[in-house]
Amino acid sequence: MPRKKQEPPRGPMIHIRLDETTHRKLKIRVAHDGTTIQHLVADLIRHKVGELDELKKT
Repeated sequence: MPRKKQEPPRGPMIHIRLDETTHRKLKIRVAHDGTTIQHLVADLIRHKVGELDELKKT
């Protein structure tokens, strides 16, 4: 029996609206980078939250 691909842990979800042009450019960008929109957005949020954490320490 084939194994199921392990999925990352699930957490809270967010929804955003984008205009068609931005969405098309985003899809091209993630395809070029070999990632997904979900991973890109999660990484950007983690990066920003990390920056805020660093500012609070100073």
